[in-house]
Amino acid sequence: MKNKQNTQRLLLLAVVLVAIVATLFDGAAIAGTIVAFAVIGVPSTSTVTVANSEMSSPDLTREDISSSVTMMMPSRTPLDTIIRNLKHNKKCESQKIGYYQASYKPIYDTFDSSAVGDGSSGAASASSYTYTSGNGAVTLYVKISNPDIWRAHDTFVLRDLTLPGKKGESALGDTTTHIDDVMFYVVSKSGNVLEVIAVGGVRGKKGGALASKFVIPNFIASNEIIRMGQAKSELSISTEPFAIYPEISWQYCQNFMAQIEESTFHRLTKKDVAWGFTNFETVNILSMKMEMELSMLFGQEGEYTAGNDHTYFTRGITRDIEKVVEYGKGAGDRTITKENYNNWLKEVFDGNNGSTNRVLFAGSGLLKSLSMIDEFDKTLTSVSKDVTLGVDVRKIHTYFGTLDVVLAPLFREAGWEDHGLILDLEHVVKHEFVPMSITNLDLKSSGTKNADAKVIQEVSALTMCYPDCHCIIKPKL
Repeated sequence: MKNKQNTQRLLLLAVVLVAIVATLFDGAAIAGTIVAFAVIGVPSTSTVTVANSEMSSPDLTREDISSSVTMMMPSRTPLDTIIRNLKHNKKCESQKIGYYQASYKPIYDTFDSSAVGDGSSGAASASSYTYTSGNGAVTLYVKISNPDIWRAHDTFVLRDLTLPGKKGESALGDTTTHIDDVMFYVVSKSGNVLEVIAVGGVRGKKGGALASKFVIPNFIASNEIIRMGQAKSELSISTEPFAIYPEISWQYCQNFMAQIEESTFHRLTKKDVAWGFTNFETVNILSMKMEMELSMLFGQEGEYTAGNDHTYFTRGITRDIEKVVEYGKGAGDRTITKENYNNWLKEVFDGNNGSTNRVLFAGSGLLKSLSMIDEFDKTLTSVSKDVTLGVDVRKIHTYFGTLDVVLAPLFREAGWEDHGLILDLEHVVKHEFVPMSITNLDLKSSGTKNADAKVIQEVSALTMCYPDCHCIIKPKL
């Protein structure tokens, strides 16, 4: 009897030790096998089913489904993990969602190249100007591409114009030349035509009637117009109002779903490893995460109707990004130069109203190409777990901003191995019509089949504000 009691104690101790080891490995998905033991908890003398599991421990699978999902292989689906971790979520009341976007008043404009006049009047507006003879022109009428951003009394500058003579002494007819920036003043505006004068730059022909006045210098239609501040007169007390109304965009929340079933007989059958309903559930959630990530990245928005039943397809965020930078020479060449690298950083951070921290989701091929650049390796920190993002990152600190580099494993399987996606996460929002949830299906009572079943479901979509804050990196074809 004593030996029997000792044997029972040893068996109990062994179970406790195994449970501790299993806990250390976090329930433990090791070498493709998930092992789970329960020593402390609610005792049960009946057959374990989903129903009595929910009754005995109602919060076991419902405590926080979304938070639990982020802990399942977080680096396999970094975008999904990060968005859930940051909790940039909005509850929506419909699968079809409208969201508004607005930006600041643009700084840049261009000349409308369809204007081929000499600029002497509004009806003969110009997109370029070349001095030919005479004393010069004090006033010029030019046609611009974006009239809504302009008001009378605005100023703008044209950079790197070729002017006659020396800086500060420039006059029409001088034989030497120099490069300088010239500012212009908008005297009046009519539709998309601006009446402008030059402020600085070049004066009229020496000895002529305009020798003391600044005249219009030569410029071409491709010169970029950089709009600056208004200049009002001493007696001015008001100016033209300006407002930007946000534009509405539409997105669809897709109904993502997975179902797990285990027959009663399968559950009762002796197995070599403890593989059961919970393990099927885990595998299905992981598969669903990967499928959702791909849809959120590359999906095409749309709607399919069969009778009164509607199916909505979400639009992947890569379809909303217009800013694209390329690398390599094409034809399979994946070389990234130091100039490419620095231009990317400038392109991403400069000229938009985004944050100073962005995330680069990089395919393995892109990371390989980047690792060949000394400057990239020098500025890259060691791999660390970012508690805010929930995934392993490497940080690049530059004068333009900070870039968190994250490996995106699914890019390889999606044909994006040599691509990268830079996101400003402050301007990425997840909309949830139905948050991640798990629902029990009573197949036995309904007489459908002798099995336990659950449905995992989320109805959601991603939207982006300020598309200029995001960027796609791809190899040149």
